[in-house]
Amino acid sequence: HTMSYLECNQIRQSFGSKFSMDLSFSMEKGELLCIIGPSGSGKSTLLSLIAGIDTPQSGSIIIDDEDITHMSIRRRQIGMVFQDFSLFPSMNVEKNIQYGMNDTRNKEELTCELLALVGLEGYGKRNVNQLSGGEAQRIALARAIAAEPRILLLDEPLSALDAPLRKKLRSVIRQIHEKTGTTMLYVTHDREEAFAIADRIMIIKDGRIVAIGRPEELYNNPPNLFTAAFTGEGSTVPMSLFRENAEYKTAFIRPEDISIENNPEIQPNDETILLRGARVLESEFTGTSYTVSLNYEGHLLKAVSDRKPDGTTVSVSIKRSRIHLF
Repeated sequence: HTMSYLECNQIRQSFGSKFSMDLSFSMEKGELLCIIGPSGSGKSTLLSLIAGIDTPQSGSIIIDDEDITHMSIRRRQIGMVFQDFSLFPSMNVEKNIQYGMNDTRNKEELTCELLALVGLEGYGKRNVNQLSGGEAQRIALARAIAAEPRILLLDEPLSALDAPLRKKLRSVIRQIHEKTGTTMLYVTHDREEAFAIADRIMIIKDGRIVAIGRPEELYNNPPNLFTAAFTGEGSTVPMSLFRENAEYKTAFIRPEDISIENNPEIQPNDETILLRGARVLESEFTGTSYTVSLNYEGHLLKAVSDRKPDGTTVSVSIKRSRIHLF
């Protein structure tokens, strides 16, 4: 077994009886791993342990075969970008970026390259307090990368920005990652953001890892109900609803896998389950389709339909292969 680039082995940390963390995971060099989870699940705690702001009660953190569990922050060579873009107000943009550079590099040239990378060519001489929030966050990114960290930790770096800017900047971060190959550990509460930029996603809840994998895997084959519900919308219903003697108790179905049937003659078969007489509660136009909320025997189902249902009750068909069982 060759060592991964970052290995966190049985990291344990607790704060009184309120919170305890116990997790192990590893990351490859050059990977962009996103951590998502409910608030209070331990996302920021984990970053502070890796950065060295905090020390775990037990377990080890190894980067590139070097045990850094008890190493000082300075010696770890880890970069950090937070949501409050902490630039030095007394220095201009260029000085901010050059702050962590090692002296052997041609600083001017590298600064120009980094400014181009974050899409802010020519900003070098600007005063930091003249920057908008989005520009400041780009400079914070450039500064963190300038120091050539072994790992860049990003803690909700876009959460202070408005939605269109967040979208724009997440693609900037993805491009930076592809061009520089920097290993990044990215904490966000925004599922869509994680899906858009991550190579792999790690979901944590109550200080434990509930799932880790590629975004498509977690969405299409969630290993547990929490992951299914946390990675996107869906209906959670008891298996007994389908009148089948199942060894599983719960079914979870994505809205796009529940269709409203316009053909009254349709019959169920081996591939589809048919539910007749679902009551339409509301239909919401999303621009490309309608999201329809239905009540079937007291259970809420969400379906996607390409046209607005015309009656108050409809039949729905569900592909058997797309029902996630737990």
